[in-house]
Amino acid sequence: MAKSEQQKQKKLAKQKAKEQRKKKELARQQQMMASMAGKMRAAATGTIKDCMISGNLLMQNPTTPAIGHVMLSRIAPGSQIATAFFLVDLGCMGVKDVAGNYRTLTEYSDVITDMQSRQMLQPCEPEFARGVVEAAIAYAESCGLQPHPDYSKYAPLWHNIEPASVGDAISFGMDGKPTYIAGPYDDMGRQTQIYNRMLNTLGEGNFEFAMATSGAQNFDDFELDEEIELDEESSIVRLDSAE
Repeated sequence: MAKSEQQKQKKLAKQKAKEQRKKKELARQQQMMASMAGKMRAAATGTIKDCMISGNLLMQNPTTPAIGHVMLSRIAPGSQIATAFFLVDLGCMGVKDVAGNYRTLTEYSDVITDMQSRQMLQPCEPEFARGVVEAAIAYAESCGLQPHPDYSKYAPLWHNIEPASVGDAISFGMDGKPTYIAGPYDDMGRQTQIYNRMLNTLGEGNFEFAMATSGAQNFDDFELDEEIELDEESSIVRLDSAE
């Protein structure tokens, strides 16, 4: 085979190999974007757009366990906005729920405008936001409780954000004790499971627990203005107290 023909074949082989690598990378990206965890990983190195926190989480010595939201957003592939909302319960549950998705810039702007008009969230540093979330998780773990199982899907959005020490900026539990107050839709099975875990970890008399008798709570995407309150018709059973 002539030298020029050999060079031509080598060039064609290199082009074919390059095309195959591109196809594999495209397939990898498509597979990644098929799951929420993959979407958040894909956006993990994007520029941070906004970070906000509910003022409820910053109240000192609250009369009821503090619960509120932490939001982080980044620029995602395709010029979309990747957003994660963490429902944080400082009473004992840590990250009680989590939601988020990709949004167009227009959709995202509408959501932020709506939230700000109702003064639901206030801007904060990403390092502080992560510090609050991780401190809440650590407190929950000390009570025998784990963060919501979907937390790991959204956690990649914290990439390269070092958690700041929150110090005395937030208050855990109520009156010095871990405190659980059931939401109106927490079913009895879930409440019983939480109670048993806290009892086994903390011991009788070392936590507060108010059990409701109705429903199961769903944290729907971006429906973040609803406070976690007990239904007026729910009956509350005090299972453990400070006495």
